[in-house]
Amino acid sequence: PDVVVPRVDRSLTTRHILAMDWIDGEPLESLASEAVPAARRNAVARTLQDLMFRELFEFRFVQTDPNMANYLYLPATHQVALLDLGSVGEYSAEFVDGYRRVCRGVVHDDPALVRQAVFDLGYAHPDDPEPMQRNAIEIIQLVCEPFAHRGAYDFAASGLVGRARDLGLKAAFGHGLRSPPPETMFLHRKLVGTFMICARLHAHVNVHALIKRFL
Repeated sequence: PDVVVPRVDRSLTTRHILAMDWIDGEPLESLASEAVPAARRNAVARTLQDLMFRELFEFRFVQTDPNMANYLYLPATHQVALLDLGSVGEYSAEFVDGYRRVCRGVVHDDPALVRQAVFDLGYAHPDDPEPMQRNAIEIIQLVCEPFAHRGAYDFAASGLVGRARDLGLKAAFGHGLRSPPPETMFLHRKLVGTFMICARLHAHVNVHALIKRFL
């Protein structure tokens, strides 16, 4: 109910023209000011986080280009409209279950579960040197920080993007990292892009409470 998806008008659609509902809303950037009530910014960010989890864990069909221009805010109903489904990823149940187990391991502070899921997804291999395995596991745990955090997570103040970049560089020039599996690349863009929108909105969201029902 918090999301609006434009409908296709098949009577006007041809092989070359896709005719859809006109959505009258405001750019998401209009909310990216601390002058906008925090409750409004937090609600939009919560909707985007919940949508991300549903796309991955429920639909297994993910819109992988989450930039602000691909959404509108509808002030009258406080809904978020989705404008663009041009870049998508469709994922197998086995692949998604690997991410579910990673998140479950991080949320429940179960290092053994995280390690096995990291192996299953291809971020590391049991034959890799132990420091290389540890690099992959530490990065995964860091980027899943919002999921593990109890209570409202402050996206803008977290410094997570910078910390992840620094840890990645340290790992790459230290004991090394495997290249991420190709099928994960656009999914990473979804995770990072959604995080960046929430940071732009200066949002505080209890992400832990949102993700628990999918694990």
